[in-house]
Amino acid sequence: MSSNIHDDNIAPGTVRLIDANGELNVKHSAGHGDIVLVPTPSDDPEDPLNWTKKRKLLQTACMVVYTVMMVFPSAAVYSVAKPISTSTGISITTINRGTGVMFLLYGWSPIFWQAVALQYGKRPVYLVSAAASVVVMAVAPMCRSSGTYLAIRIIQGFFGGPVESLCEISMTDIWFAHERPLYIALYGVSLGASGKLAPVFSAFINSGMGWEWTLWWCAIGIGIAFIFCLFLMEETNYDRRTTHSSLSSSQASLEVVGDSTLFTSEKDAAKDGVHVSDPASLDDKKHSEDHNPIDPAAAEVGQIAYPRKTYWQKLSVRPNRMLDIMVAPFKFFTFPCVVFAGAMYGLQGLVYPGILNATASVTYTNSYYHFSSDAVGFAYFAAVVGMIIGSIWVTLAGPWLVIKLARRRGGISEPEDILWLFTASFIVVPFALILWGVGSTYHVHWFGLVFAQAILAISSTLCLSTAIQYATSAYRDLSGELITTIILIRNTLSFAINYGINPWIEAMGTRNTFITAAVIAFVLNGTMFLIIPYGRRLREHSARRYWTYVEKARAKGLGH
Repeated sequence: MSSNIHDDNIAPGTVRLIDANGELNVKHSAGHGDIVLVPTPSDDPEDPLNWTKKRKLLQTACMVVYTVMMVFPSAAVYSVAKPISTSTGISITTINRGTGVMFLLYGWSPIFWQAVALQYGKRPVYLVSAAASVVVMAVAPMCRSSGTYLAIRIIQGFFGGPVESLCEISMTDIWFAHERPLYIALYGVSLGASGKLAPVFSAFINSGMGWEWTLWWCAIGIGIAFIFCLFLMEETNYDRRTTHSSLSSSQASLEVVGDSTLFTSEKDAAKDGVHVSDPASLDDKKHSEDHNPIDPAAAEVGQIAYPRKTYWQKLSVRPNRMLDIMVAPFKFFTFPCVVFAGAMYGLQGLVYPGILNATASVTYTNSYYHFSSDAVGFAYFAAVVGMIIGSIWVTLAGPWLVIKLARRRGGISEPEDILWLFTASFIVVPFALILWGVGSTYHVHWFGLVFAQAILAISSTLCLSTAIQYATSAYRDLSGELITTIILIRNTLSFAINYGINPWIEAMGTRNTFITAAVIAFVLNGTMFLIIPYGRRLREHSARRYWTYVEKARAKGLGH
């Protein structure tokens, strides 16, 4: 998309979502006639945005099945850390460090996987990831030394990376902006539910079959997901060309949002039914038609005719752009809104729960509470309850909030609107950390600890859809790259807390560690009240750099 249709003073992500008076000559939602379709789909029926609802739901089901089965192994050891340590002699500290390095690779491997997915396709990456993970989980119980345990966790993290970064992009490939809060929340629920349910099932499997089977059953589950996706998953990569209709849509939105008069001539021409093209574009069009014959029947009735691929074009692959894709995520470290989204995702989703999970098995099985393995599994059901509450909050409140605030502004939607959902995290996270840390120190009734797990799970569930929705709405055209940036931040934070939590507790004690963590959580979560009013200003300051990156990416065929 050329720069002449962008105003550098307009904040990326600020869009006209509601067209109450039907003034815009753009595509609207079939179910809600006043909702503008963002992003604007092409007229190609094979464009994933144009798929039928049934086809989209089947693709979403593939994402959910893949996510659930791939996440289970990452959390399966939480409730069986003590049995693994007793059986193998591997210390609890090493087991926690293994979790840390696994999440570190979950975060950094998407630099590779995202490049492969955007270059060669997302579907092959999902299948390779699942197939390799089956082997990894089948071999994992045989690793009975600290070195081999850490090595298998590193490999697990590398091949599990796509579940952290690619699934969100696959969701945004097929759903429009007003639909994304619901379906990204569905992905978040599948991610959170599997993470919360894994320790429950692990505890029961350990009691009946031994801890080794907790990992072997994970291998079986991933194998089922592999077969499901092999036959039902489609490729969602699509090079959406910028057509006249899509340009008109973008121009209409920009004129309303920015009160700009940059495109008056184009708009007037569109009203008169005249499409103005320069000679160079006509020459390019003629050259394209010479090499890609079109359907005369379609052209005769005035339909847009998509060129048919030649035999050699069908066999060809995209030009190699992997290096550009691998470098691109590091650019977004200079975008404050993306860094904020990554930090909030990492803190709510992994750091705060990681502090609690690192002490859960030891706390529940100590001499005071003396939980059996089954009882520890039942205790983790509290997190499942919290996850359900959090998912209901996001699923119902998210779409309603975005549309409600857009209507209040006369149809204008801001990415920061979704951040109001973080209000729950601002309240419940400090309370949960203090209840767990202080309560376990002074031997509060076990229900207090279970309740702390439940309310902390509310926050860890809503963070995914909220943070991802915010970042991808703000910088939609380069969402594939910025997702990797977010996951890098998220999982590096997770690695740090899993690697350092045991020395931290040994130095300060459980009570003071959790009080300190609660204070830090209160301060960091409070930054949402700065981003909500000033986020648009930050996006405006980044607009020129962002559109420059978009132009360069599209010139290389990397646009989304």
